[in-house]
Amino acid sequence: MFWGDNGQGKTNLLEAVYLLATLKSFRGAKNKELIRFERTGAGSTTAAATCTVIKGRLLAADLPRDYQVTVDGTGKRVRIDGKDPRGLPHYFEGIKAVAFVPSDLRMVDGGPELRRSFLDRASFTLDPTYLELARDYAAALKQKNALLRQAKSTGRPPDRALIDVWNDKLIVAGVSVVVRRVAFLKAFAPVFRGVHEGITGAAKGRAEIRYRGPVSAEAVNGGEVGIAAELRRKVEGALAQEVRRGHATVGPHRDDWELRVGGEPLRSFGSQGQVRSAALAMRMAVMVLTKQAAGVCPLFLLDDVSSELDASRNRQLMERLTELQAQVLVTTTSLSNLKLAGAGYSAFRVSDGRVDLDV
Repeated sequence: MFWGDNGQGKTNLLEAVYLLATLKSFRGAKNKELIRFERTGAGSTTAAATCTVIKGRLLAADLPRDYQVTVDGTGKRVRIDGKDPRGLPHYFEGIKAVAFVPSDLRMVDGGPELRRSFLDRASFTLDPTYLELARDYAAALKQKNALLRQAKSTGRPPDRALIDVWNDKLIVAGVSVVVRRVAFLKAFAPVFRGVHEGITGAAKGRAEIRYRGPVSAEAVNGGEVGIAAELRRKVEGALAQEVRRGHATVGPHRDDWELRVGGEPLRSFGSQGQVRSAALAMRMAVMVLTKQAAGVCPLFLLDDVSSELDASRNRQLMERLTELQAQVLVTTTSLSNLKLAGAGYSAFRVSDGRVDLDV
């Protein structure tokens, strides 16, 4: 438990842990925004440091492993025990983390890009090989969009041969992304339902998930062949519209999915309490699935969770986390906000960027 007044660095600490585990900021910060500014006198900024380094020691099967990420103007570099890993999947196999922050409520009632991001991040947490599939799709989409933007700006039709090349790559990668997302949601839905019921006390079966992808349910039932056939038909049929708009309009980059409780979509009809509980249950369900798949529960990072849940749900949350036997890092302005009766924990005071054991 990390506690202290607002603005002392509690969230920065969690962000550093999350960045070490995922190479992403849960704030969506760019690399240059992760490097601390040097300051002198009266708080004036003089210059930015050239890099930032985050190190963490983990115990895996009782063996210590030292993880490190360096962020500078050229990107991020990772090391394990002082050596380059055998690729990013190897790095991510050894360290996993799930974070719940106040902005996560937007996953439920915000735009579809946040729910797509959740799908991708959760799929990657379960299986790091998903990263390459998502990157292949993003690369093909970027190239196709560049051609479409050029065609729109010049008023000339795009090179059809090049469009076909990138459509082929887009469809191959897109099928893989859709298959993984559908498989993830199929496994995720019952786990989410159980976690949600445990936190909220809601009646069984009231929570459900509906996927809205680029192809029909019939195509999904047809497997990769069915998905590929319908996706190709839609992609090729959308070319005229895409040229007019200057970007690709068909594919899993337009996916969405929704949470329903009692038959009603939470995005439209959920109360703030329902939205908070659903967002938290989403993150916890990923932890449960990851533990089932990998045998080890990810780190769970909760930023200012006491402000997002009432006392009853706060207590139920802590009980669920105790059952999971997860290592949890929580920030709060006061330890009294957290219902920790019977739970083992260490408290650290955070003040002006310093972290000290509270004894």
